[in-house]
Amino acid sequence: MISLRRLPIRTRVTAAFTAAMTLLLVGIGLPVYWSMSGALLDELDSGLRFRAAAIASPSPHALVETPNPLLEERAEAFDQLLAGDGRIMRSSAGLPPGPLLSLRELAAVHAPTFFVRHVAGVQDAARLLAVPIKDGKASEVLIVGATMADRADELASLVLVFAVGGPVAVLLASLTGWWVAGLGFRPVERMRRQAAAITASGLDHRLDLPVAEDEVRRLGATLNQMLDRLEAAAQHDRRFLERASHELRTPLTALKAELDVAASGPGDVATLSAAIASATEETNRVIRLANDLLALARTHSGRMPISRATHSVRWLLECASAASRARAEAHQITLDVDAPGISAFLDAMRVRQVLDNLIDNALRHTPPGGTITLAARASQSSIDITVRDTGSGFAAPDQLQRRLRRDGDILSGHGLGLRIADSVAASHGGRLLLANREPHGAEVTVEIASAAVQSADGEEVASIIQDLAR
Repeated sequence: MISLRRLPIRTRVTAAFTAAMTLLLVGIGLPVYWSMSGALLDELDSGLRFRAAAIASPSPHALVETPNPLLEERAEAFDQLLAGDGRIMRSSAGLPPGPLLSLRELAAVHAPTFFVRHVAGVQDAARLLAVPIKDGKASEVLIVGATMADRADELASLVLVFAVGGPVAVLLASLTGWWVAGLGFRPVERMRRQAAAITASGLDHRLDLPVAEDEVRRLGATLNQMLDRLEAAAQHDRRFLERASHELRTPLTALKAELDVAASGPGDVATLSAAIASATEETNRVIRLANDLLALARTHSGRMPISRATHSVRWLLECASAASRARAEAHQITLDVDAPGISAFLDAMRVRQVLDNLIDNALRHTPPGGTITLAARASQSSIDITVRDTGSGFAAPDQLQRRLRRDGDILSGHGLGLRIADSVAASHGGRLLLANREPHGAEVTVEIASAAVQSADGEEVASIIQDLAR
């Protein structure tokens, strides 16, 4: 048996129309049948009473027969007069020779009483009315009867009408339901065709909404909102790919140039060592960019999965500073760490990734002789990790931060670092703050909320060193 949930909605609506019409016909037909049956029986009983009254008055002995027998149809109406002992005193022609009632039934007749039974010579069952008549000291019973064939024929005709007209009505209801369902789903079908015509390259198209403020219009509005989100996501992905391609092209171009220099021919050892060192630096930059792209790919709604543990903040800053110290010295830039001996509940790998990106940005924007400081400041419920430099600073830090919070796009001129930092801060329940320093320089703060800050003892630091070493 096919489940109703597998059927099309239009078919289900039509089936509902059909079921409702069937129940309606049954609900109307049964009361009508019962009402008609009762009305016909009342009419028959009224005729019997009238006939009994006409025969019994004024002389029951003389008026047993109908005053005008030509008005009666043969074998449809009859009467019989019985004495108290069951003797037949008068009887209509065509009736059986015996009495219509038994002695026990005669003895029980003290008031007009109805009986139903089959009478020989009378079509179908007969309805009898027994009326007691007093004649001096004698007691007689007048019996008038009529066939119930006409009533049965009327009820059979009514059943035939319902048997023929019912299926026709149900069929018309089904066709009407099918047409009404098709009419109701016409806007849905139109929106379906429009949605099928929308491709990934044409997400700017929208569905036409019906005029009526109904469920179909709300469905169309919801689909249009979904298309808005899909278009925004597609645009964001295109911008992301364009920016990521640009970011990767720069170090790869430099790496190829250094390798071309090294492969161009024999040269002194110093030139070859410089080319290899530069190629190594650009390779490390490509690796950082690949890690950043992987981190952004795992970002969902501005957040990424993190794995928190207790780590020494100062040790984390020292490790990040040590990894970039050689590059800083090559550019004549000083790297300092200013952090208290505290520990915090955070994802060390993600925070280290942020520090590497921020240090890389600071190194690229800080002139020789400048200083880059890694600092940390703790409060009761959070910790702020800050990277300061003495470079040119941000052109418009407030506008830059608003753009970052609005769409999380890769910001031109700042690579992937700020985007990674913002996602890591949001994943730790905090935020990324951008500011310029006086008289010059930039300051980027990663705020980590609910960091469970505490003083770090020697055992914690040793454990953290082992974690970082792994």
